[in-house]
Amino acid sequence: MNFRIEAKSGRFTTTEQAFLVKNHYSESYQSLKQRVYFCLYDGPMLIGMAVYGQAVSRHLNSDSVLELRRFCLIDETPRNTESWFLSRTLKHIRKTMPEVKNIITYADPNWGHDGTIYKATNFKFEGEEKSPNPRVVVLNESGKVHTIRELYAKSKGIYTESAMKLQKLVDVGDAKVYNVMKKLKYSYELK
Repeated sequence: MNFRIEAKSGRFTTTEQAFLVKNHYSESYQSLKQRVYFCLYDGPMLIGMAVYGQAVSRHLNSDSVLELRRFCLIDETPRNTESWFLSRTLKHIRKTMPEVKNIITYADPNWGHDGTIYKATNFKFEGEEKSPNPRVVVLNESGKVHTIRELYAKSKGIYTESAMKLQKLVDVGDAKVYNVMKKLKYSYELK
């Protein structure tokens, strides 16, 4: 293996967008508010991405805390590649972004994730997310999953067009709202 990591900022390339859609369980690259992201290559081939962005929670200092929003590699990587890649991204952030003191991330047990990779790289388990009623919207025909936040998204106090479309799908029975397990929160202190 001839691994190479590139640190980037700004918009994703078309190739990076397609990689995230294909290889991350959320099948999305949208709305990540990324501040820095990393691409892992084996020779010329993109085989992994780690995307760090503004923390979603309003209760966190957006200057000193980054959220690992997407982390995915192709399945055909050698053993320990994930922890090797993740640790290199953390070292880069520590070195180049001294204002960042903490990284948070979430493992989603609804997709079979329990945080194994975060435990392997010394993240601290913080417990379940604080959401009082975690729910998702699932489209009946395609099975596509949307967050409950998308169902109620507003801009300037008015529901967004996409929120209204989702609401209509729920109203007519073409989508359902389901209760789900809470995500598992992990944190990593950059020292």
